Amino acid sequence: MRLSAFILWGFVLCAAFLEAAAQESTGNLNMSQTDTAAGSFYSSELSLQQDFPFSDVVTTTGGLVFISGLVGTDETGELVPGGLRAETHAIFTQMQAYLAHLNLDLTDVVKCLVMIDDIDQWGDFNGVYTSYFKPPYPARSAMGADGLALRASLELECIAVNR
Repeated sequence: MRLSAFILWGFVLCAAFLEAAAQESTGNLNMSQTDTAAGSFYSSELSLQQDFPFSDVVTTTGGLVFISGLVGTDETGELVPGGLRAETHAIFTQMQAYLAHLNLDLTDVVKCLVMIDDIDQWGDFNGVYTSYFKPPYPARSAMGADGLALRASLELECIAVNR
């Protein structure tokens, strides 16, 4: 009986730890949701406060998930210091939070568009990108871009599928 109680207690502690880790990884994301015949439109509290004229995430009735272009910002909406690598990690943190809000993850992403300010930093970007995405990789397009929001080094938008 004691062993069973000990094992049960271990499961309870493990579940509590995993729940706390999940909340931390998604940043307790608070999203406003508007449903239409076409799908659901989600905006973060920060986007609503800043009165952005777009939704952060749109899900269609057909299961497609569109994530608007992300730049590497912190929870206050400021560009993270440290350049392209730090910005890329911040983007993936945001992306994972949006996906987790919909009970999805990076394996559900099927297409990405990368806009990068300095194409000479492509290798640095790819190094971070491949630490998050594993084969088979999503389809991807890329372009050099000048004048990204907040003077960011890059912007990344993705499409996922809710299977």
